[in-house]
Amino acid sequence: MKRYSPKPVDKKVFACPQCNKPRLVRPLTHVVSKEMQEFKTRDGSSISLMVDICEHCVAKNYREHFEPTRTDIRKVLKAMNDEAKPSDVSLEELL
Repeated sequence: MKRYSPKPVDKKVFACPQCNKPRLVRPLTHVVSKEMQEFKTRDGSSISLMVDICEHCVAKNYREHFEPTRTDIRKVLKAMNDEAKPSDVSLEELL
């Protein structure tokens, strides 16, 4: 197995501020931040989410707030099929 960095980095497991489970793997000198940041969801509303969280919570937040649902995809596909000239309208306008 090829090692990309010449020296391994020591890491420590911290408790994730969102789920309070020991999943947050960061370097030894890292300080866990509980900073909140505003994001726009797929429906246009704004929510505040923590920035320094574990990979599991990042994926969970993406699935809940940002990933398009099946009905959104069906609406886009139906609009593309109904549209006579798809080159005139961009995909962003259909969404």
